[in-house]
Amino acid sequence: MANGGNRPIAPVRKLIGAVLGTLATFVILFGLGMTSWAIVALGFALLVLAIALATVRGGGRTWVVGLGHVHSASEPPTQYAFGRCELQLVIDAPGLPPRSKKIIEPRVPVAKWPSLGQALPVRVALDDQRHVRVLWDEVPTHAETAAAVADLPPEYADPDPVDEVLIGQEAPPWADRAPEDDFRDDFPPAPDPLLDDLTVLPEEREPVVLHQRPGGGVVLEGQLVEPTVGGPLPRRAPAPRPPAEERFDTVPVDPIDVPLDEPPGEAPPTPEELDEAIFGPAGDDEPAEVASPISGVGITLLVTDLDRSLAFYRDLGFDELDRGEGNAVLASGPTRLVLRRVTGAAPISRRLVHVNLEVDDIQAAYERLRGSGVRFTYAPRVVNRGTKLEVWAAAFRDPDGHGVALTQWRTLADA
Repeated sequence: MANGGNRPIAPVRKLIGAVLGTLATFVILFGLGMTSWAIVALGFALLVLAIALATVRGGGRTWVVGLGHVHSASEPPTQYAFGRCELQLVIDAPGLPPRSKKIIEPRVPVAKWPSLGQALPVRVALDDQRHVRVLWDEVPTHAETAAAVADLPPEYADPDPVDEVLIGQEAPPWADRAPEDDFRDDFPPAPDPLLDDLTVLPEEREPVVLHQRPGGGVVLEGQLVEPTVGGPLPRRAPAPRPPAEERFDTVPVDPIDVPLDEPPGEAPPTPEELDEAIFGPAGDDEPAEVASPISGVGITLLVTDLDRSLAFYRDLGFDELDRGEGNAVLASGPTRLVLRRVTGAAPISRRLVHVNLEVDDIQAAYERLRGSGVRFTYAPRVVNRGTKLEVWAAAFRDPDGHGVALTQWRTLADA
């Protein structure tokens, strides 16, 4: 293990120590020649200061605590409680970029021997990432880890978690609610906003009382006043028309009696008739649905070997759309899959990452991929069942450890 306390001494300090040592030697010899013990003591003090400056190392480093993901580890000894361990770690510490580091631990307890993919607590020097210390006192033993796993729920107790837990879906809270449990007020239906003339419900109509008839008497302050009947008012003589207008006499037209009231017995127009009158006749095509704010779903996966992952997902049916330096974009229908290369990435936890590939025929897709060499965790089976739908899935892994599953939604009637 790299020891953070063994810091190299700067060449400038060595040079200053050598010059100061030479000066101290001269002062000591000068004091001996003068038989002055005070000068000799001063020379010895300078000599001690020179030695300390050239040999004593600097103060402690600044350390940060992070995680070291085990990529490789040597085999533990079988006859001893401690052993020498060679570790290949990917250091992940706050404020520092990820880096792969190979360290040698001279004394590691067999009860805490690291395994592939395990995250070990480490301390890393801020000024030099080569100095790494594994905090073995904080690493639990294998027995403590097994006891912690035993306390987990049954679906997480298995060290290799069941894939159906990841893609299992719970029914919404209102799925088990009966129709009579819905609490709502019996309000009247809202009027159609497209109708200009709102029809009034029969019980909301009020009787209209006509107090005055056109052409009849007028009541003024309690007295009935009959309208006065007089002769026609004098009219102004028409102005003479120009000769051009006199030559073209208009044809007299009979007056047209336009009824102001709606004819009785006609039903009000329906909303469909109003829509057709305003927007024109509707075509055969259905109106386009309101666009959703989310147009699609994309997935980004961190891989260590971009070419290997490209070949794997091409075999699954993805097509390569674009490729750049250290990344590639694949597509299958509306789904976009981005592969980004990260050197020395830690193993992927299947509890956090799971890719579901929905297919129309899961059995045919399963047979095709198994024939091409894909090793499945389990064959197609039901992993979730609701009141109307059930999910069939068949799970496997990609080369970087990402959990992938072929899924198919089936209705219970089809099943």
